[in-house]
Amino acid sequence: MSEKPKKELTKSQMLSKKITDEYMDEAFRAKEEGRIICYTTAISPVEILVAHDIIPIYPENHSVANLTAKKGAQMCSYVEGLGYSSHLCAYARCDLAYRATGFTVTRGIPEPDMFLACNAQCFTLTKWFEVLSRRGGGLPLFVFDTPQYIRDKRAREEIVKYCVLQLKELISLLEEVTKRKFDYDRLREVVKYSAEASILYRKFLDMARYIPSPISIFDALIGMAITVYRRGTPQCVEYYKTLCEEIQEKVDKGIGVLPKEKERFRLYWENLPIWFKFSDHARLLGSYGGVILTSLYVHAWSFEFDLNKDPLYTLSENYVSRFSNVTLEDRIDMALDLFQRYSLNGMLMFMNRSCKAVSFAVPTLKDILTKKTGIPALVFESDMGDQRFYSETQIRTRIEAYFETLERLGLAKNPA
Repeated sequence: MSEKPKKELTKSQMLSKKITDEYMDEAFRAKEEGRIICYTTAISPVEILVAHDIIPIYPENHSVANLTAKKGAQMCSYVEGLGYSSHLCAYARCDLAYRATGFTVTRGIPEPDMFLACNAQCFTLTKWFEVLSRRGGGLPLFVFDTPQYIRDKRAREEIVKYCVLQLKELISLLEEVTKRKFDYDRLREVVKYSAEASILYRKFLDMARYIPSPISIFDALIGMAITVYRRGTPQCVEYYKTLCEEIQEKVDKGIGVLPKEKERFRLYWENLPIWFKFSDHARLLGSYGGVILTSLYVHAWSFEFDLNKDPLYTLSENYVSRFSNVTLEDRIDMALDLFQRYSLNGMLMFMNRSCKAVSFAVPTLKDILTKKTGIPALVFESDMGDQRFYSETQIRTRIEAYFETLERLGLAKNPA
């Protein structure tokens, strides 16, 4: 039986691979070049590290690679045998299994010299990094504390000022660790690259507004990787310029994830993805004419840096106000904006047992979004990385019933 020919990579895919390979090569050379490796969280003021020539490494990204390869149950169950709870984040369990066994589907990640944790996205991350710090013999750990970004304008201003003071403390720590003076002019340059990349990344995500949509959330999740770990670099800007050009070509030719006549359900997704069901979900939903277009999660890296402000101030404004760290009212407003901009007519609400910080508000979000849009929601519970908590038959049955409901209510586009 002949092998299925491999699909040729696009220019953006080749560029993404090149940028990633060069980044990891640089990281693995760091020790011999006398450079510092800092483990950090996906949402953190990484521009500070880049400006000081410190290489940021993201354990979350490494865990995602293993979870997407369907190694989550294997790695998570191993760590539970060491005494960790099955209720702990799958990212953390997967990473701790890697530490204990060395198992990974990638080349792994280099050992850290220090840690930068930002609690705007998650409270588990700081504890996870504390464990790794102790494991490394008490390596330096800086926690960028971001109080919830509330609606009161005066309180917001005080929160941002508090975060600016913390960034100054972080810079002092980096100067102490590296024995080098911090360069604020270099920081301004790095923030400028982040600002340019963020504008382009948002342009890419917003191409989901076209009918048919040239991208799905699965494209968005793949495309967001570079802005997560290469923010503040010219390579990041180059990547999103290339990606936007490619997607615009699809728009100009009327090419969608599904043909226009088959695109019937334009869906919103609440929460992180279920990494090990990536391809399966795309095919399953597509068979019903459904395409997940967007989520607050992929927009979490749509920063809006103001280059006219002090770089520490605009960094603080952005990193304190991600969707996981704002009021429920703000989160609802963000979601409603996506419904309007992308002409959505359905929503899948994922209760993620691995991410309580994001999931706790899902039932309330569902009720309010349904009330304001008139669109019913499918709510289901699973885990973003651990297959033991995913019920294939139950979820497939509920998805089928959900599309029948949308059809019955007359919400389908291109009705059969």
